[in-house]
Amino acid sequence: MAGLSMLRVVGNAELVAQEKRDRENAVNEKQADPFLLGMVTYLRSAWDAAKTAKEPIEHIMLKAMRQRNGEYESDKLSQIQQYGGSEVFMMITEVKCRAAESWLRDILMDTGTPPWSIEPTPIPDLPDSSEEQIKEMMSEKITNIIGGGGQAPRPSRLRELKEIVQQEIRFAILQEARATTDRMKLKISDQFAEGGWAESFNEFITDIATFPAGIIKGPIVRRQRRLAWAQGDDGKTTATVDEILAPEYERVDPFRIFPEPGISRISDGYLFKHNPLPRLELADLIGVTGYDDDAIRTILSLSTTSSWINMSHESEKEHQERKFSVEHRPTEIFDALEFWGKISGKMLVEWGMDEEKVPDQEKEYDANIWLVGNYVIKAVLNYDPLGEKPYAKTSYIRIPGAFWGKGIPEIIEDVQGICNAAARALVNNMGIASGPQVEVNLERIPPNEDITQIHPWKIWQVLNDPLGSSAPAVRFNQPDDNASTLMGVYEKFSALADDHSGVPAYVSGNLNVGGAGRTASGLSMLMGSAGKGIRQVVMHIDADIIYPVVHRQFVYNMRYVDDESIKGDAQIMARGAINLAVKDTVNVRRAEFLQATANEFDMEIMGLEGRAVILREVAKGLQLPEEEIVPSREKAAASKRTQPQSLQPDQGQQQLAPPQNLQPGGAEQGGQEANLVSNSQTGRAG
Repeated sequence: MAGLSMLRVVGNAELVAQEKRDRENAVNEKQADPFLLGMVTYLRSAWDAAKTAKEPIEHIMLKAMRQRNGEYESDKLSQIQQYGGSEVFMMITEVKCRAAESWLRDILMDTGTPPWSIEPTPIPDLPDSSEEQIKEMMSEKITNIIGGGGQAPRPSRLRELKEIVQQEIRFAILQEARATTDRMKLKISDQFAEGGWAESFNEFITDIATFPAGIIKGPIVRRQRRLAWAQGDDGKTTATVDEILAPEYERVDPFRIFPEPGISRISDGYLFKHNPLPRLELADLIGVTGYDDDAIRTILSLSTTSSWINMSHESEKEHQERKFSVEHRPTEIFDALEFWGKISGKMLVEWGMDEEKVPDQEKEYDANIWLVGNYVIKAVLNYDPLGEKPYAKTSYIRIPGAFWGKGIPEIIEDVQGICNAAARALVNNMGIASGPQVEVNLERIPPNEDITQIHPWKIWQVLNDPLGSSAPAVRFNQPDDNASTLMGVYEKFSALADDHSGVPAYVSGNLNVGGAGRTASGLSMLMGSAGKGIRQVVMHIDADIIYPVVHRQFVYNMRYVDDESIKGDAQIMARGAINLAVKDTVNVRRAEFLQATANEFDMEIMGLEGRAVILREVAKGLQLPEEEIVPSREKAAASKRTQPQSLQPDQGQQQLAPPQNLQPGGAEQGGQEANLVSNSQTGRAG
């Protein structure tokens, strides 16, 4: 009919396909932006440079894995097989690495106290309200003391009272600062426990003993799914799943880290981390703040960027890790590069970042960018206020000016090779010298005589020598046994492995030690001397791992945790080397100190609170529930307030105390506070 037109009916499948094409076109149009192309080009060129520079280190790490697993290098094995004989591999490297790991875990993880602490600064700052309250309390106190006599005190008395008040103010401030740091320490310990610190640190210790470096990442804020327990209307407890954002920690595989060529520290230049993401993990990033959902959906639909990185060492690495037939894994893996470093502000704005966050587009900003193929799926500013990357790394042996250090396999590689050669020669010599070499004159052996077998009481039937010689038809020659000489070579170089690695044999339980090691005191002295080598490694871990990680967690809590009671003027203390120095004697010394101060003179100086501090530390060192054995300061103060007035000391004679809203200090009070109390008591006595 004239004037009428046909309407085209489109099915749901075609609509979905059209939406998919529109989304891909929008993503491709955005990713094809000149600035984004420039960002991708820069990242790809930076990645190529970092990957090329790391190839020699990858060969060293693969060699270290083979050395720990007792496998020869391919060229060495072919030479051994060419000449025949034994292929025995002595596992000296594995034993030394295992002993070093055990030693480090014993120092840093099994001491009963963490290898870090948080202490107030020497002159801690408090909030203005707390300081004003302390000063008002002290002003009122000195007014009562002066006004009680009805006469103006002498100048000397005023100076004494002023010194007393100043010491009491410092003591009260220190108490509050210690209480604050104790609460912060407890908070960080809880975050470490829930964020996987112990597992990550345990794996890091294996890395530092084996590879040129060990690396830990964190804190990283991630979404966590946790079980929660709720009580229903019927009174029964049911399990629910909650999702929260919390800091986490992870050990970073040294094979996955690619630093900028030529840098010596993580903070010096850019850094790449290779993240092989299964399809499920990549899909889980959809909806996460900072990620480009459309780009991720396009990648998942195209599946063309799953293996755009050539990791030539991956198959050998998986073989050494006992991951077999990985190529038959049905799960699709996408190679993602996580970039940390400087990036142009103009590129970030073109990506879609708020211009308020990037006020000067000509400047370079510390950023975190994720790249999958030619798609940028994330581009955000580094959340650290100082622009530091969330990584910490150190080495068993650090090389000044180098990013990668040395692990135990690289240190004792030559010793391991000589011991292997001595062991192979020993096995071959033992086989040859285990029986005689037989020489047979075939002209004197009858036909069909079996000359390939020899056994006791065998009778040889022989013919006359056609030449009339009297030489025997069968002669036996016994090869020389060089076992003792070869064992001497092996033992000599095996002992050198102790010196080169800094891990003596008796650390791993071998008590076959001569000389001073034959006595308990001599062995203790040897252990103390051996501890000097491992102390250097512990100091590296203290300075490069424990301090920066705890400091970053401290800064995170100061910035984002709402609990103001944990925030104060504090400093981070790495205590791994201290734990090594005092580990074997600290509990004995504490018990001796407790016994030595059990007299009326010291009790008058320390008071009951000081005595309680020592008892808590002794109980803590013995891994006893110290809070159940010794009442905390809070409980003691509450108990004192509930006593009848007649049982409490006279108001004019009792020691000045901090205001009630100030929490008293923690367990580690030390001699400084006792000194302040003692000086105050001396001033009042005058």
